[in-house]
Amino acid sequence: MGIEQSGRRVLFHRFFNIYNGGTSGGQIKVRDCFEHFRQSNLYNPRLFFNPLTVWFENPGNVWLPYRNTPYHLKSWEIQKGDILFFAGIDWMVLNEKQRLNPPVPLINIAHPRHTMSTDKRNAYLKHPAIRITKSSISKKILDDYGVNGPVFVIPDAIDPKGLPKPNENPDLDLLIVGLKNPELAKKLAKRLRWHNLINKEKIRFEVQLPPKLPTRMDFLNLVNRAKTVVYLPLEEKYGSEGFYLPALEGMFLKKLVICPYAVGNIDFCIPGKTCLMPDYAFKSILDTIEQALILPLDKRDRIVQNAWKIAQNHLLVNEGKALINLLNQADDIWNEKDLFL
Repeated sequence: MGIEQSGRRVLFHRFFNIYNGGTSGGQIKVRDCFEHFRQSNLYNPRLFFNPLTVWFENPGNVWLPYRNTPYHLKSWEIQKGDILFFAGIDWMVLNEKQRLNPPVPLINIAHPRHTMSTDKRNAYLKHPAIRITKSSISKKILDDYGVNGPVFVIPDAIDPKGLPKPNENPDLDLLIVGLKNPELAKKLAKRLRWHNLINKEKIRFEVQLPPKLPTRMDFLNLVNRAKTVVYLPLEEKYGSEGFYLPALEGMFLKKLVICPYAVGNIDFCIPGKTCLMPDYAFKSILDTIEQALILPLDKRDRIVQNAWKIAQNHLLVNEGKALINLLNQADDIWNEKDLFL
């Protein structure tokens, strides 16, 4: 892995403690941000790994390729001119004085669920930062809550080259992605199995339950086996989604997407146009599955094509341009004291 020595340093702090395979969309998206800056001749990103990070040969650990490379900082030391780029609990690397008054511009990815008093990241919202969120409604929630600093919308994005080619001969009628709501996924699967017992026409389906598959590509290959995919995102009562990348991946793969409203998916999950959007309840989702399975082909194709088109608004290259543009303005924004509490 080559390295450019020129450019302004952008410091990342990462903490990865998954022992037995799998990763998270959050880790993947922070890695994407790191790569945007690495590929720019304006910035020089560096990674400090929390000492509690585990380094088992987990194929889902997107940070393994950076370990013990020139990008890997062995100690955390902020220098004049640096920019900090935080997500999740990265604030832990700062002492209390630095959190209250960061010595350099600090950019922080934030999600609506962070406004919940029970969320471990809630306390960080009172600290000054230039915040990034993933959807228009996420920005409104954070602004209304009163976070300390301006909030900018940079939607998540996907590199189509990192996706499998859409499967033209799927072997499943239906996939239920139930990692974030396994009990509801099991309940839906039980009903579908009952359907198959008493009906001649069988539904070919699979259910994804915890634990996660080892890599993102394993997950995408599973999605690619299905004609229709039911996504069960984080429920609103648990804080909802900042964006919800899996449903967008399904659209890229030309699946008929069934996905309840999850806050962060509002800008691309458009009911009846790009997806089918049931209420987040067992009967509503089951009814929508039944509707999807008998949907006329022309209507199905229209929704799938609309979804694929809207997914093209979320290309990784656009995300990179938006992030670089924000970093280019970081000093001016940071010095605009009226923007902070």
